[in-house]
Amino acid sequence: MALIGYQRKSERKNGGIRTVGLTEASNIASIEYSKDDRAFFEITLVNGQKFTKYEFREDEAEYKETISLSNHSPIVTHELTFMLDKMGYEASASVESMLNTTLGGLVALVRTTNDEIFLVGYSLLFEKERPLRIASVTATTGKQLRDETTETITLRSIDTNMALPFVGDIDALF
Repeated sequence: MALIGYQRKSERKNGGIRTVGLTEASNIASIEYSKDDRAFFEITLVNGQKFTKYEFREDEAEYKETISLSNHSPIVTHELTFMLDKMGYEASASVESMLNTTLGGLVALVRTTNDEIFLVGYSLLFEKERPLRIASVTATTGKQLRDETTETITLRSIDTNMALPFVGDIDALF
């Protein structure tokens, strides 16, 4: 079976993730948006802060965007789910750090397996008011999928906007 002439719609970004950069919402000094390109093009972080970079193998991380209506207004839910290998000190330290920082919220710069790059957890309309927060943390304790034990983290944000693309140099932000 072949799909001929198929193009993924740019406004829907559900699917696998290659890289996620996370930073606290309070680390964002400013974000520039181009109405002509309909994309973010520059992110300035406070005092030289960086995004913490997480890279994933196939099927270890996923982005899901769902749209529902509430009182005739669209509600967009952004959800990042990713797995940390080898549950233990390193993974636990990452989870603990995320739990502490998600109280104020996180902003994620996401690169999909199709090399689409977009920002999640930041709203143009509400500025910093729609960050990601931890929705769940699940740990496997046996050999369910692989030999290593893992922790799966789900971050969620509810917004009225779609995740918007980013066209700047993301490698400089990590």
